[in-house]
Amino acid sequence: MRVGKGCGRCRNRHIRCVIPKGATSCTPCSRLNRDCQLDPRFQFKPVRHVYQKSNGAPARYDLQWDQGQIWVDVTQPVTFVLEAASGSPGEEVFIPPEPVTPAPLPLSSLLLDETPEQYPEIYHGEANSRVVEHRSQITTSSPFTTFSEDDAVLSLREASLMRYFIQRLAPWADICDIHCNFSTEVPRRALENPMVLKAILALSSRHDAILANDSDLEASAYHGECLEMLIAALNEAETNCDENMLIAVVILRIYEELENNTDQKFHLLGSNRLVNLVSRSACSGGVAEAVSWQFLRQAIYASVVQYQPLQLDMHNFESSTMFQRSDDAACANAIIYYCARILQLCCDQPGRIVDRDTWVYISDHVAEWNRNKPTTWQPIRYQAPNLAAERPFPELWMISPPSGMIPKGVALGDLTTDQTLSCWNAVLSFRLMSKPCRRREPAADLSQKKTIAEHLVMVIGLSLSNESVENAYFMASHLLHRFGYCLRHKVEQQGAIHFLNRVESHLGWRTSWMMRELEEQWIELAALDTWGL
Repeated sequence: MRVGKGCGRCRNRHIRCVIPKGATSCTPCSRLNRDCQLDPRFQFKPVRHVYQKSNGAPARYDLQWDQGQIWVDVTQPVTFVLEAASGSPGEEVFIPPEPVTPAPLPLSSLLLDETPEQYPEIYHGEANSRVVEHRSQITTSSPFTTFSEDDAVLSLREASLMRYFIQRLAPWADICDIHCNFSTEVPRRALENPMVLKAILALSSRHDAILANDSDLEASAYHGECLEMLIAALNEAETNCDENMLIAVVILRIYEELENNTDQKFHLLGSNRLVNLVSRSACSGGVAEAVSWQFLRQAIYASVVQYQPLQLDMHNFESSTMFQRSDDAACANAIIYYCARILQLCCDQPGRIVDRDTWVYISDHVAEWNRNKPTTWQPIRYQAPNLAAERPFPELWMISPPSGMIPKGVALGDLTTDQTLSCWNAVLSFRLMSKPCRRREPAADLSQKKTIAEHLVMVIGLSLSNESVENAYFMASHLLHRFGYCLRHKVEQQGAIHFLNRVESHLGWRTSWMMRELEEQWIELAALDTWGL
């Protein structure tokens, strides 16, 4: 092998051939405006013998096959007839054969019931190798190349929105579902049920418009079409309520939640009625059970943020398989259930003293859950906050996404005596929100607010430390809306505002109105100086 230098014209003229770096033509040919016939970069010459030392002396080895070498028959070169404009109709291109395994019949022959006798150039018996000759009138294609744009089930825009839902939005609902029904089963149903399809398109379009700061006219159109079909289906809900209605309503509920400042909770009320109507959906498994647990999380959101009592029949969830499983998703759903029970108990009759036996029952179950929780719910890294270094939130790295979504280890506060119940931040929020019959002392109230602030800081730190778990951002923003006024340090307040800005810019969750309310509350409390800071 030798390296090629120069071009043929310069070599024939016996002149120096200069090729600028990266150029495709030498300087003399470029100056004369002629085609430059550059030699290949590397040239190979045939090797018929080599020299190698043998016993200290050079020996010549001829590269020749032994006369006893056994040879086998090889196929002839494959002949192709070019159909493109770059070649003439009769021009043939010979390509050396490659070893291939026997291939199945062409798809066209399978569809037309053609026999091997009709294509003698394709079939030559088992003893001979296969020779395939492609001619202009015979084309073979794979099953994928038989598709055309007319065969697409969805338009380009609809397909883009469907993929947007699968990649961006469905993981929100699948966070506590090991089967990921919203990413797999729900899109499949959308191809069969237009009501589910319109709900997905409406949600994806609205979220896309929010992030792009664009108009949501398209989303409103999809939403209206879905509502027409949903209303017609609800008229028969008493006798014919299926899972597709549940799917459509829960997706439309997320659509509503994206407008937090004008959330009318229409679909929340509808979902409550449907879930209570289909009483076995929460324990039936599959997509129905996944939808029911998503309903429950949405109801908790409304209770914490919008001060609404839970209207779900919690007995529907008691027979769920979540309480028999030990995986991370089931563990998360179990504590969500106890959280909902406490919220329902506190908000059922505000101001009423909670029955001690009921609290003891919940306390025992939460304590049992805390003892049996998986080891994946322990952080693999923890770094405490440092206000002096302007780092207001701790750093907690979690392995399991469900454990990153729901903060743990938070005291609910007093029962009726000195007993303390360890549970989640969301549960703590509503327990501390409920008004007791007796008036609290200022010192006790101050201590309570500082405790809430500590838990709130922990929740935000957990969210920021596990940014891939987007559901954790939602819980933290909900609790900030409810208890953000308890953050009294300037660094914590600035960190909370930056966090809410991140939620809106990255997730499309409206938080601007939360920031305005929190800033007003902080200014008012600073003027009152109720904490003596």
